[in-house]
Amino acid sequence: MLELKGVSKKLGSFRLQVDCEFEGITAVLGPSGCGKTTMLNIIAGLIRQDSGSIILNGRDISNLPPEKRRIGYVFQDYALFPHMTVRENLSYGNRGSVDEIAEISGITHLLDRSVRLLSGGEKQRVALARALITEPDLLLLDEPMSSVDELMRKRLIVEMGSILKNYRIPVVYVTHSRREAFLMADRIAVMLGGKILQIDEAEKVFEEPKNRHVAEFMGVENIYDGIVKSSGKYIEIEWSEGTVYSAKNSFQKGDEVVFCIRPEYVMVVREGKPLGEMLDGNVFHGSVIKRINVGGMHELLVKLENELVTSLIPDHAYHRLGLDEKDEVMIGFKKNRVHVMKRTD
Repeated sequence: MLELKGVSKKLGSFRLQVDCEFEGITAVLGPSGCGKTTMLNIIAGLIRQDSGSIILNGRDISNLPPEKRRIGYVFQDYALFPHMTVRENLSYGNRGSVDEIAEISGITHLLDRSVRLLSGGEKQRVALARALITEPDLLLLDEPMSSVDELMRKRLIVEMGSILKNYRIPVVYVTHSRREAFLMADRIAVMLGGKILQIDEAEKVFEEPKNRHVAEFMGVENIYDGIVKSSGKYIEIEWSEGTVYSAKNSFQKGDEVVFCIRPEYVMVVREGKPLGEMLDGNVFHGSVIKRINVGGMHELLVKLENELVTSLIPDHAYHRLGLDEKDEVMIGFKKNRVHVMKRTD
């Protein structure tokens, strides 16, 4: 367990403020300049925080020098010694078994090769092995796939995740890629403007963003403002297009809210077909103004009276519904997929 308690750092006009716990493999997801690397450097002791405590497995390491913190760090550029072989890089200043860590990391065949001759993916494996051979209590990884070919990334991330799960230590994996985050991590922390806005299980962050900023960063396209009209089995939300019903009922009449629905849960409704409880009352008429084939799926941009809605339809449903010939459609929001958040801005 890694705990950051009120950790803050001011760098010019930028301020980092973090108060959270990390356990298992956590991906810190955020755009460039949001403070991800600064946070890692503070945890590692490379930058001194202005205030706050860093607790690792119950041990306060806030004032310890980097070499006393028992933290492994894989830098974005790997920081390997280019004039050495892989074996020499692994054994430099380390007491662990080079052969054992090489076998675990799948790099035994590279041990006597010069680092200069390695590919990006091979360097990534070596850098990970060098961090793990020190038997750290915590592992930090800063954009470790940035120099790896796009075609190799998925396999390497899966391999890395498999290796790290065997070590049972907290891992903080910094990335700006949602895909990498979901492939690697059990938990995701979304970081924007120097603050972690949400940290939770990966699926929950994806399906239930905490606020508009998290929803936007997680790629939710359909985000709207509304006011709660009533609360019961379903809450009724007054929207610019009418009334929207949601199964999320933890709000009261008069609450100003933001609601969102992912495109894959926006259904195209056949005229005359029974709607079922999850769609009944949540259907709106609109015009298709754009169609995009996205590989087995069709993205529809639908203009309602006042709003734009994106729907993602499987290829077989798209052709069965004859959508390539239609301009006018009825779309429905699944009530149990309309996610409601308190408006904070």
